[in-house]
Amino acid sequence: MKVIKERIMFVVRERDFLAKGVCLLLAVILWAFIISGKTEKLRYKVPLAIKNLPANMAVSGLSGRSAVVILEGKKEELKSVNIKNIRATVDLEKASLGGPRDYPVQVEKQEVPEDISISLVDREVTLTVEKKEYRWVRVVPLITGEVGKGKIIIDKQVVPEQVMISGPRSVINDIDSIETEEVSVENETGEMKRQVGLDAEKYKDISFSEKNFTVRVLVTDLKDLEVITVPVVVKNVPREYDYEVKDREVEVYIRLAEKQPVAPGDIEAFVDAGKVNARFLLAKERKDTVVKELPVAVAGKNMNATDIISVMPKKVMVKITHKQNM
Repeated sequence: MKVIKERIMFVVRERDFLAKGVCLLLAVILWAFIISGKTEKLRYKVPLAIKNLPANMAVSGLSGRSAVVILEGKKEELKSVNIKNIRATVDLEKASLGGPRDYPVQVEKQEVPEDISISLVDREVTLTVEKKEYRWVRVVPLITGEVGKGKIIIDKQVVPEQVMISGPRSVINDIDSIETEEVSVENETGEMKRQVGLDAEKYKDISFSEKNFTVRVLVTDLKDLEVITVPVVVKNVPREYDYEVKDREVEVYIRLAEKQPVAPGDIEAFVDAGKVNARFLLAKERKDTVVKELPVAVAGKNMNATDIISVMPKKVMVKITHKQNM
């Protein structure tokens, strides 16, 4: 380049303007040729995709959910590349159950010029292949914000109430419930409904039978409303079974026609085990213990059923165990 520059300066000093013009034109052409032949490197992060995983298996403990690819080639050709046409994949067709293992990462490309080379920063990923499990869990609406002054939430429901989840055994076994996306009740009043989904970042490696939910929240005046927290008991328990309530307390909302004090002992919240076919549930799950969500019944002394406005939660999780297997 120094030689070219010196040659241009020499021609400029001469008075032959035609020669000057020709020389400058040649210099520009030469410069463009040099630039066009120069190569560059670009780095991109692309999602890591699992393929050919057997249907009865699931993946957990991924060391990375994306791969960094390096593209090298001429600048003009690199501009024409659509990064969506480049995939990083892990082929698990021959994977086996077991602890963490390293698997090779492969690059798949479409409509990428042959002169462009593609390489990976990390050629392997660590993951665990486990048996896939299925489980029904309850859906909990995630309520945020504050209702207006003098207001209170007396009911919140979500439809559907349960969803089937599937995924690695080590992950599924630790989940009894999942939360929806946030539902704000800031300064709301009366009945409100929202269509929401799930927070994908919160539940990685898990698949859901449903992804869209309707959340209903009921806000009412706090005036003349009594809020009593009472324990949940189990009634009519068969002798061969043991029942353990996980959600031990509920809130009962009462509005009496005539103002009078209400004590916790005046309200009873219970689960009726006599309405549950425990033998069928255990046989269906093929387990010694099963966890089931059961409805809460509420009764009060010296009051009508209409005086009890609401109870939250309306259902509680109950662990049922056959005593012979304890």
